[in-house]
Amino acid sequence: MVWRKVKEQGFNAMLLVPFFFNQYVLFLATAILVILIAFTSMDSSMHWKFNGIVNFRKALIDPKIGLIMLNTIIFVCMTLLFKVVWGFIIAVTTTYYMENKTVGSWFRTIWLLPRVSPGVVEAMLWTWIFSSSEYGVLNSLMHTLYGSAPVAWLDKYPLLINILLAGVMGSSLSMVILSSAMQSINKSYFYVAKVDGASEWSILRNLIVPFLRWPIMFLVIWQGLALLTSYESILLLTDGGPNSRSETWALYAFHKAFSSLDFGYGSAVSLFILPIVFVVIFLAYRVFGFHKLMNAAK
Repeated sequence: MVWRKVKEQGFNAMLLVPFFFNQYVLFLATAILVILIAFTSMDSSMHWKFNGIVNFRKALIDPKIGLIMLNTIIFVCMTLLFKVVWGFIIAVTTTYYMENKTVGSWFRTIWLLPRVSPGVVEAMLWTWIFSSSEYGVLNSLMHTLYGSAPVAWLDKYPLLINILLAGVMGSSLSMVILSSAMQSINKSYFYVAKVDGASEWSILRNLIVPFLRWPIMFLVIWQGLALLTSYESILLLTDGGPNSRSETWALYAFHKAFSSLDFGYGSAVSLFILPIVFVVIFLAYRVFGFHKLMNAAK
């Protein structure tokens, strides 16, 4: 009996080994390495030469930093709003207002396609849609309908198009989580509300939204932090251009480290995100009661 318990505990511990290795070895080692490199002038020669806080001072007087910060705030806020609101609309429409559950499931499955498609494919598709060529999808459509001349959409609205791409690709996660939460609500609440004469708007505002409070809070915090450090879709679609008009903080750090090969400065720029992440986590945990969601159910 004792031996059997030991074997079970050992098997459970083995399953957790990859998690602990990733969280407490790889992540920790990477974080320490980035912090150390930020205090060096390391370049393509990979020579460790410590230079104190020179890289941090350089970042504070970098003429591009103001534009990069503004782009980051707009990109994170607008994309987050798009992801959560659009995911909420799809979840409520397909699980509550759509009476045919099979049709609702099919619609949600189709909406998952952008999520499971490779990012490169999505970027190529959007590049074709917004191409400045007369054969681009949007230009062809505008010419057919209004006789318009070709427009360089990606040069004219680079940040807006990146927000739309990131929003469309990311709203499927919001849809899945909110749909699952919607289906867990006891149906008797809806019956009682309708018997009492509640309107659909009242049910949405006073019943559905309060029940979805915690999933929405989780999505806002999780996706907000992810957007702060993500840059892949922007890199593929506009590469931060033109003239850094769609460049965000994380992409700027990537460019400095892997395009300019200024690893020390790139690491220092990336570290400026950390205080923001810690402040958001603290506010979520202590001010907005996120610890209630994290605690085990009693």
